[in-house]
Amino acid sequence: MEENLDDAAMAEGVAEAEKKATASPEETSNVCLNCSTPLTGSYCHNCGQKNFPRRQDIGDFIVNFISSFYSFESKFFKTFRFLLFRPGRIINDYNAGKRESYFHPARMYVFLSFIFFLILSFIPDEDKLDINTNGKKLSKKEKAQLLDSLTVSMDSITLAFDTINWGNKKYKNNDPKTLAEYDSLESLKAPEARDGAVERYFTEKFIKLKQESGDDSEAILKSFFQSFLDNIPRMIFLLLPIFALILKLLYIRRDFYYSEHLVFSVFFYDFMYLAGSFNLIFSQVSWLEWAQPFVMLLIFFYLYKAMRKVYKQPRAKTIIKFFLFNMIFFSCLLIAFMLNALVTLMMM
Repeated sequence: MEENLDDAAMAEGVAEAEKKATASPEETSNVCLNCSTPLTGSYCHNCGQKNFPRRQDIGDFIVNFISSFYSFESKFFKTFRFLLFRPGRIINDYNAGKRESYFHPARMYVFLSFIFFLILSFIPDEDKLDINTNGKKLSKKEKAQLLDSLTVSMDSITLAFDTINWGNKKYKNNDPKTLAEYDSLESLKAPEARDGAVERYFTEKFIKLKQESGDDSEAILKSFFQSFLDNIPRMIFLLLPIFALILKLLYIRRDFYYSEHLVFSVFFYDFMYLAGSFNLIFSQVSWLEWAQPFVMLLIFFYLYKAMRKVYKQPRAKTIIKFFLFNMIFFSCLLIAFMLNALVTLMMM
């Protein structure tokens, strides 16, 4: 009797083994198909991939596609809503470890900055000018006419290129046309009156630019300003860690890592690009132009509310730090614009 039971058990085991051997991979997969880690649930604890079958029919594919899109959509729009209407809330949640509920701030930054500069690229040049004449704001047509009639001459820019004031000794460079002519003029001067390294570098730079452009000063300026504008997105991005550093210095006694200030900075940048995109759209809709100043004020108010919400300090102290922060950051912004102009000129 026992022998018969053993034979039956053995036969059952063989049958089970044969069943597993002939079964499809979908039925026997007990490891992650992405990283081969043994599975203990519906998701891989190593890479996060869901335990989908190796091969999917059309129904599985559609369900998985919709669920993936819904997951992205729910995160994105939740982040969008909190970013727009709940200053500081999303920063607190993210720093508290609630990160899977939100779209990643760096991805949001890339997306919103792309949208902002894409909209900006479609704005006509005349609409990018904010010109007032005798207290009267020019219309779009008047701006366009002004741009058409506006001519800028390099000779009017006194940046030590034509007339140089060095050591209180003023002299005329006689606008040399070639490097050889410039060297000849310099050799006629007393050694102490010759251009220093900085003046010489920029004078030679402008001579080369004039030669390359056929002595077209207006074309040089147009190329310069276009390159200057193209560098602004990089400049703003490079100011991001400085933004966080200023916060770190202002709240040095608070228990915050620099990385947590950086999270604050990225989310605030996200909001600035979002608000800026709305502002660009408003500028193109005549009956919404009145909202532009309010959007700019909203950005500053949002920063104050976020600082109050995240750093949890009294109103008076937050206001003082808010004004200190803006003074320091706008000084850094001014320096960044100057460096941008200098680098742009050197790269031409």
